Amino acid sequence: MAVITTDILLKGFRRESVFDWLGDPANHPRLLSGAFDKVDDKGGGTLELHFKAAPKSRVMGYRFESKDSSHSGRRILVTTTGKRTKGKLHYSLRTMKPSTNTLVTLHMDYSPGALLGQLLDSAGLRAALEERLAAILKNLEREISAG
Repeated sequence: MAVITTDILLKGFRRESVFDWLGDPANHPRLLSGAFDKVDDKGGGTLELHFKAAPKSRVMGYRFESKDSSHSGRRILVTTTGKRTKGKLHYSLRTMKPSTNTLVTLHMDYSPGALLGQLLDSAGLRAALEERLAAILKNLEREISAG
């Protein structure tokens, strides 16, 4: 399993309002648009995300699963599919000081495959995914700020 984690501090936004916004699957196409080369809505909460990762273009499935508040924090759970990108992704939200700030951590566990997959992961797939995950969080900041 490969792991990517990135985060952003949203200043002036309470955790519950960010959780409610992320918890609406209808917001996710806007969140992902621009972070990926193309976003296709397949219906039922499933999106296809197209992106370039050396040595070729890839398609990753993105399916909104649920809001999770079963522990003290708040998470949005997503399943990813596709060759070399199958796994789990979640947005974790924590209240920061002052309480009007929210730290959003985007965490992705995915399986690039065996030996060839690990080679492709280190040759460009990981870097491409890291770049796109950071762009998702920038989009989140922009969309939340736009209200």
